[in-house]
Amino acid sequence: MKNIKYILTFLLFIFYLSPVYSQDKIATLDVFKLLKDSKAAISITEQLNAVAKKYEGQGQEKQKTIQKQEEELLRQKSTLTPEAFLDRKNTFEKKVIEFNKDTQTKRTNITAARKKAIEEVEKEVEVILKKIIETDKITAVIKKTSVVLSEDSIDITQKVIDELDKKLSSVKVDVTP
Repeated sequence: MKNIKYILTFLLFIFYLSPVYSQDKIATLDVFKLLKDSKAAISITEQLNAVAKKYEGQGQEKQKTIQKQEEELLRQKSTLTPEAFLDRKNTFEKKVIEFNKDTQTKRTNITAARKKAIEEVEKEVEVILKKIIETDKITAVIKKTSVVLSEDSIDITQKVIDELDKKLSSVKVDVTP
């Protein structure tokens, strides 16, 4: 008899709280789609691709120069004294190390510029989400990647993209040289 009382109390508790929880409104946001399809994200990608292409061209030119210097060094090996060859070899190796450092620095600068630009987009998205949460009475917004399965009706990604496109159509990307 005591167990039945507990069970009935538990069931009443569940039925009493169910309507409260069912009123919560949850939405999902596809961050990858937002960072791919919004005008701001597209402008970031285009600018970074242009910088990367420029850096790649410069790198290829330097690489050709280094290869020519290496070929010249190998040709001179038989005509130079061992000490002179070693000096030129060390100088050449320093140039290669410098080239590699420069290439890595450029990659790091592109990554840092991308991160900074994305942070600017994220700040604006946060403002937009707060507005949508307030106007649509949403309790929580969850990243779509964290959801196993959901109805399409709770996805607010396109709504956020549309608002973002109105407020932030492009982001200036500043890659430090």
